[in-house]
Amino acid sequence: MTNHQLTLLQIKSDLMDLWTSLNAVRTYEEWFEVLKKTLTNHFDIEYADFFVYDKEKFMPIKGYRSALKGQNAVRFDSEQERNEDFNAAYLERFKEKGFAYADDFVIFEGGDTEPLGLLLIQSTDKWSVFSNSPSLNELKKVVSRLILTVRKMVSLVKSEKNYKELFSVTELFNSTMDSQLILNEIVNTFVKAFPAFQTELLLSHEKRGLTRSYKLFDYTSERPSAVDAYVSGEMTVEEDLDLSCKLINAPIKGRQGIYGLLQIKTPFDFAFSTAQKNYIRMLANTAGNALENASLYDQSHRVIEDLQLVNETSRKLNGNMDSAEMIVYLRRQLLDAFKPNEIGFVFCEDMDNYRISPLSTDFFSTDACSDYLTFVRTSMEDGEEALFEASFNSELGCSNPYESVISIPFTNQEKVIGFVILLHTESYFFSFDNFKLMRSLIGHSSLALANSLLRDQLQDLVNKDHLTKLYTRNYLDNAVEESIINDQQGVFVLIDIDNFKKVNDTYGHASGDLVLKQIASYIQSEIIGIGIATRWGGEELALYLPSINIKAGAAIAKQLVLTIPTVTNPKVTVSVGIHSWTSESRMTFEQLFHFADEALYAAKNNGKNQVRFKETSSPHL
Repeated sequence: MTNHQLTLLQIKSDLMDLWTSLNAVRTYEEWFEVLKKTLTNHFDIEYADFFVYDKEKFMPIKGYRSALKGQNAVRFDSEQERNEDFNAAYLERFKEKGFAYADDFVIFEGGDTEPLGLLLIQSTDKWSVFSNSPSLNELKKVVSRLILTVRKMVSLVKSEKNYKELFSVTELFNSTMDSQLILNEIVNTFVKAFPAFQTELLLSHEKRGLTRSYKLFDYTSERPSAVDAYVSGEMTVEEDLDLSCKLINAPIKGRQGIYGLLQIKTPFDFAFSTAQKNYIRMLANTAGNALENASLYDQSHRVIEDLQLVNETSRKLNGNMDSAEMIVYLRRQLLDAFKPNEIGFVFCEDMDNYRISPLSTDFFSTDACSDYLTFVRTSMEDGEEALFEASFNSELGCSNPYESVISIPFTNQEKVIGFVILLHTESYFFSFDNFKLMRSLIGHSSLALANSLLRDQLQDLVNKDHLTKLYTRNYLDNAVEESIINDQQGVFVLIDIDNFKKVNDTYGHASGDLVLKQIASYIQSEIIGIGIATRWGGEELALYLPSINIKAGAAIAKQLVLTIPTVTNPKVTVSVGIHSWTSESRMTFEQLFHFADEALYAAKNNGKNQVRFKETSSPHL
């Protein structure tokens, strides 16, 4: 037995020890550490690296992740191996990758023509002698068989790890109905499985609250392979020259639809194995089913909550509420449910006039709201039942502060009586589900609101004089009695048009009616927000000014006497009698009226066209 044969026998013995302990070897790195010790012991080799052959290139087992990105990997062409200067030229390629020590290598081959791996070394005298002996070929066969076994073990270990990870993820997916947690976990799992590559999540619908970034799937801007994967539900691969990478698109697919894509970017020269593709496919499908279940669960809860909101709102609005109370309640419900920046309530006064409710937000009291209101009114006049705009400025080609718009009409017997409009600065802030819910809410509210508005109109007919639109005497009686109980002071004013019979006799009753309307219109404009104007009877009118002292009341009365002749045609004058009460001199309404009536009588008997106050020390104001 020669020395080389003895050395080979000893190496086989060392490798046999490794073979019998393969259960402890789980990576190429662990296996090579044992092989390197053997080479050091027998050939004094100090520097060596092992390269695994994968998809037409040798990749170092040290820095394997960098090799996946194209760094340190060395391409291999079996045709060039036949060239005489192949060894020297190939060594140079390794030196260019940073392995400057290398001056020799051994390629290990399997049963087929493809290599299994490559051993790169810094040669020694012992190695030079051994490598030129026939024993080298025997060593290559032994190591090749061992590499095949190690490769199977590494593959089994990877498969075991992948399936354990898949089981763990599936267990998590089956234990939660939180779609955000599911999406976060699937990206985390892909990053763990393929840390060398960039993984991106593309979703068909917006998901708020994700800790990882994602983008919405857009047919118009996505790569063709991504669109194909989304439409077909099958994994696709594309070489993207623009991004200088390869794209793998794995659809997140459930039983009822596709909810997005997982997009993995790899170097051009990297190719996933069949096992890796199957793992990606299983993981994406598992996530798709879990996401679908979570989405259905969320949707069912959302539908229940929406129904509860609609039922609660309908029940409340159908209670004993007037229209103002209804709008206050509806405003609160809409603000809570949809979180708009602005909300407006607009009601039709007639065919051409609309009234903006004061319960709208401040934006609708500015000129800036006109673009939105005009757009909504025009659309509804053109037959649109409701409006849902996710990008208002793009639609109109303008620049306004609010992008998202929802507007739903209030209808009564298919006639539009008004509309509500929600605005938000963000594009696509309101979802289509928001739109459907709001349409349901307003649809259920319309009848109750229409009935309330009609009830208010009927009450106005009862409370107001048909000719002058001033309140009736009965309405004033109740208001004054309530004020005497709750307020600290007040002024009652009685007004009589001087010589009104002469106006009717000279100009006719139509002119008399016109004079009444003119006086009523002027009085209403003067006391907006501070008092109540009433047609007391015939040509007599009355004012009540709650929480007003006698001095302020007298000033208003005197202004009426001075101005009414200038706003009437034919020109008329008025006589006025006033009286007041305070918390120190409370009285009944009958007493208050009696004193004001006496003051009016004094004014009429004292020359008319004046104000009189029931007070002996100062009878003429």
